[in-house]
Amino acid sequence: MKVASMSGIAAAVLLPWSSSDQTVYDRLNHMLPKLSLRGQAGVGVAAFAHNKGIRYKTDFRPSHALGDEQDPEFTPHVAIAHVRGGVCAEGESDQQPTPNRRAISRRLTISLDGGLANAREVRAELIAQGHTFERRTHAELLLKMVEHICERDYWRQGLRVNYESVFREIDERIDGAISALLLDAEGNLVAFRNRYGLRPLEFMQTDDGFLLFASENCAFAGLPGKSDQILPGYIKYLDGKKGHCLDLCVSGSQRAAKLCVYETLYLGSPDTSIEGRFHLETRHSIGFSLGELIARRLPAEADATPIIVSSMPHTGGPYADGLFSSLVARGVNAERREVIETQISERTLIGPNSERKRRIAHKYRLASTDVEKRTILIADEALIRGDTSQIVTNMLLAAGVKAVHWGIGSPPVVAPNYYGVNIETIDELAFWRTWKGLSAQQREQSLFFKDIEPRVLKIIEGRIAASIGATTVTYLPFPRLTSLLPRGSEGIDVSPFTFEMPTPAGQARANRDLHNLVADHYRAA
Repeated sequence: MKVASMSGIAAAVLLPWSSSDQTVYDRLNHMLPKLSLRGQAGVGVAAFAHNKGIRYKTDFRPSHALGDEQDPEFTPHVAIAHVRGGVCAEGESDQQPTPNRRAISRRLTISLDGGLANAREVRAELIAQGHTFERRTHAELLLKMVEHICERDYWRQGLRVNYESVFREIDERIDGAISALLLDAEGNLVAFRNRYGLRPLEFMQTDDGFLLFASENCAFAGLPGKSDQILPGYIKYLDGKKGHCLDLCVSGSQRAAKLCVYETLYLGSPDTSIEGRFHLETRHSIGFSLGELIARRLPAEADATPIIVSSMPHTGGPYADGLFSSLVARGVNAERREVIETQISERTLIGPNSERKRRIAHKYRLASTDVEKRTILIADEALIRGDTSQIVTNMLLAAGVKAVHWGIGSPPVVAPNYYGVNIETIDELAFWRTWKGLSAQQREQSLFFKDIEPRVLKIIEGRIAASIGATTVTYLPFPRLTSLLPRGSEGIDVSPFTFEMPTPAGQARANRDLHNLVADHYRAA
C-alpha cells in the first residue's frame, strides 16, 4: 500500500449571504494555477449544486477555465479540487477527487494531500470488515474509513452524520500526514487536518462572501479577506444548506503545527509564507549561506572565464540566485544563467524506479550550447537518490563542460518519507549507497546523522560526487539549515536529515528499514 503522492487541494464555497457576481469556479480558476508546483499532471474537480447533486470533471490543466459546458445552468455553491502529480509509487494515477460508489443519498467524495505511515494496517482492517478497494491510493483508503464509520453509526439508523465524531475516530486511528476536503451528497463540506500537522491546510473568508480552502496561502493572493491555517487535529465543518461554519477539535492531544521540511525546501510555492516569511526568502538565504562554503572549495581559475551558476528547474532558482549573490560578494568571478531546461513539466521525484529513470532521461536538455570548457555550479534543494543529478552531470560533460559542481541546499537525506513524498525505502538513497563503502569507523560516525563530523561529511560528499560524475558536491550542514528555517528545528519536521520521524508508525517503519539495511550489509560483508 504505497500510492500516495505530492499534490494540492482546494475548495470554494459561496456563502448564502454573498452578493458577489463571482462563482465557485471563478475562485478555483484563481487558486489552482497558484498551486501548480504541487502537481503538474492535471486537476480534478467535484462540484455540488442543490437539486442537481455532485458532478465531476478531470484531466484539464490548472490554467484551463472551469465550468460545465453541457449544462450552463449548473451553478454549484461548493466545489473541491485536487492538483495531482504524475505516476505514483505503484504506477497508478492518484486521480482525485475520489468518489465512493454508494447510492446518491450517501455519496461522498474526497480530495487528499499527504500519506499514511500505517496505510497497510488500516487497509487490512477494512478488508477484514468486508470492504473492497479499486485502487491503492491513500485517498480511497481515507474515504473508505469515513464510509465505514458513517454506515456503522449513522446511515443504518437513518441518523444525520456527526462529522466531529467521525473524524475524531479517524484522527485516532491514522498515523501520518493528512489534509483533506470531504464533500457529501447534501453539499456539506469538511476540511480536515490530522493531529501531526505535517501537511498544510489554509482557509480564507473573502470580503465578498466566499469561504476558500487551499494547501498553501499563495492561492489567496490578490483576494481581499482574512486568512489563517486550520490547526492540527481540527476540522472546519460547513453546513451546505445554512452556510453555518464550525471549527471543531477532533484530536485528544493538542499539538503545534510541525510542517514537513519538504514544504519549505521543495514542494511549496516560493510565494507561500510561513509566519510572514516567504519560501522564496528562505531558499534565497539558504543559497547565500551555501555560497560561503562553496567559495572556499572552488579552484582558482587561471583564465578570466567566470563560473556559470545555474539551477535545477523549476525549484532550484531561488537557491541559485542566493548562491550567485554570495559568490560575487566574496569576489568569485561568476555569471548567473540557466544551462538546463525541461521538456516536460511533471516532477520526477515520485514513481516506480524504471518509470522515473525514463522520465528523467526525457525531461532535461541543455538550455544553451556555449558551455564547452566552462565550469558549471548547479544549485539544487536536495540530493536524494542521485539519479537526476547524475544524468544532468553526464549531459553537461558530454557537451564539453570542464567541471560540474553541485551546491545542495540541505544536509544529506538519510530517512524515508511515508507522508506523501514517496521516498519509501532508505536503500534507494544516495547517502546509504555511499555509507556501505565507508570504513567501519566512518560508518559508525555517520549514523549520528545531523551531528556527522565535518571530516566524515566531506568524505561522503566526495564519494557521492564521484558516483554521479561531478567534481564536487557540497551539502548545507544541519545547523545552518535550522538557523535559516522560519520556525527552526522546533516548528519544522526535519526527519529527512535526522532519522527522528514525526509519527510513531513512521519511526517504527524507518527503524525496521534501517535495521534490515545494516544487517544485510554486515551479512554480505
